[in-house]
Amino acid sequence: MNAALTAFGNLFLAMALTSAGCTANRPFRTNFDAAGGDPTKSVIESTSDYKLGFVEFDDQGWFWDGRQRSVVEQMVRDQAGLGSGATAQGIILVAFVHGWKDNAAYDDFGVEAFRDILRQLNAAEQVQTDHAPRKVVGVYIGWRGLSATVEPFKELSFWERKDTAHKVGGYGAMTELLVDLENIQKASLDSLPDNASPTELIIIGHSFGGAAVYSALSQIIAERFADTVQKGKRLKPLGDQVILLNPAFEALRHYDLNQMALNVRNYPQDQRPVLSIFTSKGDWATHYVFPIGRFFSTLFEANRDHEQKIASLETVGWFKPFITHELDYSPKASFPSTQAASTAATQGRPDRLALLASVNNVKAQRSRWHPNGPAPQTYHFDESILKPIDGFHPGNPFLIVSVDQQIMYDHNDITNQRLINFIREYIQFCQIDSKDPPK
Repeated sequence: MNAALTAFGNLFLAMALTSAGCTANRPFRTNFDAAGGDPTKSVIESTSDYKLGFVEFDDQGWFWDGRQRSVVEQMVRDQAGLGSGATAQGIILVAFVHGWKDNAAYDDFGVEAFRDILRQLNAAEQVQTDHAPRKVVGVYIGWRGLSATVEPFKELSFWERKDTAHKVGGYGAMTELLVDLENIQKASLDSLPDNASPTELIIIGHSFGGAAVYSALSQIIAERFADTVQKGKRLKPLGDQVILLNPAFEALRHYDLNQMALNVRNYPQDQRPVLSIFTSKGDWATHYVFPIGRFFSTLFEANRDHEQKIASLETVGWFKPFITHELDYSPKASFPSTQAASTAATQGRPDRLALLASVNNVKAQRSRWHPNGPAPQTYHFDESILKPIDGFHPGNPFLIVSVDQQIMYDHNDITNQRLINFIREYIQFCQIDSKDPPK
């Protein structure tokens, strides 16, 4: 009965959206000509700061055009110096999956936020003193997060797009792409000379993009957890880090990974956070809208107790038993901000000395991360303080963080410069120190 009710609801909503400004179901990046054509439709964007490729999926989770995948993966290989007699070099490779109401259009909100993240990472690489700057390479994973343009159907698309996001992440093609990127990372690491800076792979998902990433990777992470941490080795998920911003999926999906983490008494000494979920305290979409939709779609499901029922209704970032940290705003947490929060990244670059101080501070904070230490630590960044909740076990690689609204105001505030700067800091914070054992 529940399945029939859900199917009927989805059918009704789909019909309503079709008659109320439904967006075209098509790819945005169709220009494969690196030397010409419409630049707003280019599969590859090139700047002095980064290279950015686009791979898009349809509503059933299929690649829109296999050529996008081929061209983007070859671009990543070229940047890493793999093949054709080139010199191999470590790169920072970041994959980003956008969320609700976004797509792969040139001026899309999610695209602009990702460009900003790549610029920040490149700026930080330029001031590193312990290794040569690495190239920054991005892969933007697009899907039809924006399915309606007319209100109230644009807002009502929340639940229908949730189902689509899990299809995109759960039907295999996205996992295949991310595994391809990890294989390129492995090939790069194998090709690098001794003591060269490593190639890192970071995967970021926002909103329903976070749900898609979780659907694509959670089983892989669980399997690798059993094969590594439970055998005394450091957990490395697919890639090096998975960062989810305001992810829109129910806490129930995270139960198994959370239990695995809680059951470990001693973590490897080189363990770092590998799956980190950040949810704004002002995210009304996941706090209020999501549970309403889940209430009706789970109306006839049985739960063993009240906690399980709440876990089936609330998103992972709002389920209190899972929360491990709070990220508080503090304008003088360590060093002054590398860039004023109200200044867009395109209007100027961070001051080099301030950025160098910030990078060095991150290294100092990272050195204070001690798995199995007597007590969890508090970490001070440029404009934020990462504080553990009582009961957090030092070394736990899965962080669920409640974020101050001054850092991330609401569900879609992912272009906030305080957040962008923190993401840059956090990616560096989670890196493995060169003095740590090799992978």
